[in-house]
Amino acid sequence: MSVVGIIAEYNPLHGGHAYHIRKAREETQAEACVCVLSSHFVQRGEPAWVSKWARTQMALHAGVDLVVELPSVFSCASAEYFASAAVKILDSLGLVTHLCFGSEKGDIEPLKATASLLAFESDSFKASLKEGLDQGLSFASARENAIRKETGEAGEVLSKPNNILGVEYIKALKRLGSAIKPVTIPRRGEGYNSLNLASSFSSATAIRKFVAEAGKNTPYASLFDETPDSFLANNLPQESYKVLAREFRQGRGPVTLKAFEEILLYGLRTMPASELALLPYMENGLENRLKEAAHQSVSVAEMVSSVVTSRYPASRIRRILCAMLMGVTGDFLNGLKEAGYAQYIRILGFNATGRRLLSRIKKNAHLPLITKPTSYAQLPDQLGKRLFVTEIKAGDVYVLGYPNRDLRRGGSEFKTSPLYLES
Repeated sequence: MSVVGIIAEYNPLHGGHAYHIRKAREETQAEACVCVLSSHFVQRGEPAWVSKWARTQMALHAGVDLVVELPSVFSCASAEYFASAAVKILDSLGLVTHLCFGSEKGDIEPLKATASLLAFESDSFKASLKEGLDQGLSFASARENAIRKETGEAGEVLSKPNNILGVEYIKALKRLGSAIKPVTIPRRGEGYNSLNLASSFSSATAIRKFVAEAGKNTPYASLFDETPDSFLANNLPQESYKVLAREFRQGRGPVTLKAFEEILLYGLRTMPASELALLPYMENGLENRLKEAAHQSVSVAEMVSSVVTSRYPASRIRRILCAMLMGVTGDFLNGLKEAGYAQYIRILGFNATGRRLLSRIKKNAHLPLITKPTSYAQLPDQLGKRLFVTEIKAGDVYVLGYPNRDLRRGGSEFKTSPLYLES
């Protein structure tokens, strides 16, 4: 049985995502599709626009059969942690045959060549990478230069965001010795970071930007009162549009980093520099730079902007902020890496086909399976329990960003069971 895996944020699930799901099934002739979905916080260092439950519903309507969670610790992390944890989960299911991802390159061979170099770094590569970092380059730029020195043209692969993730997926598969076959399809529509408001296939970045701008002058929910040929209706599958409209109307979105502005500025101003230094992605002296920026800024956007340099991109600074919200330390993240990243498989939703997959997963899974949140207490080791407790904290923090104050009560992780979508 061919089962294709997808790793996604769906923030929100738009036309390009729906196209990818269809093509993934077609290219691999898959009889079923499994998605590892980002949890409350996403890779660019922000809260997800709407909850993981809403995005799970979008995924099931778009053709995914089973949705499993990528915990917030990993979903709001650098590309290596994000990809390694997600691939580990897919591999641990014991039934996924293919991993399909979109890329700007659209050709798997250059991605595999670059991934091979990164999976098993040579001494010359390590020396070139260190040289770039010592020159003050960001990690991404230093790595791209090091790859270019080693392989020439292949270094260009890492100049595009979807290519970067694709390389990380393949690298993770190689390090695991996984039998899952990587497959890529050309990304369709606007680029990942494009702000162009296209008639269709706009990027998730452009869709969020459109809503943010429109929301300055009108209630978010009213954006869904427009004509059927509106920008949102043209760029979102019908069911995604309905789910997003429901979440906005009920005050469960959009959740943005701005909603946590006072909490973050308070934390940075009052937390001792020695404690800030324990957060992930920190370097010597960055904690003092963050504290100074927090004292001089009146908004998170201003604070992030004042800290950003070529060495410290905005996404890295925002991930530090999200880690502070969740109580994640660098030592915890490193401990998870040493232990193989993911520690359990948590089910978020499924349909009838997904239910049949679950029966197989229960027999074949290489990690503990969680279908009921209370069962996390039965996880076999403390690291896995701590990971789930951190997810509980992430959920309790995330709901504080809901526009509807009445929905901000804690304990959300224990109040929602896996979603079942009837065919």
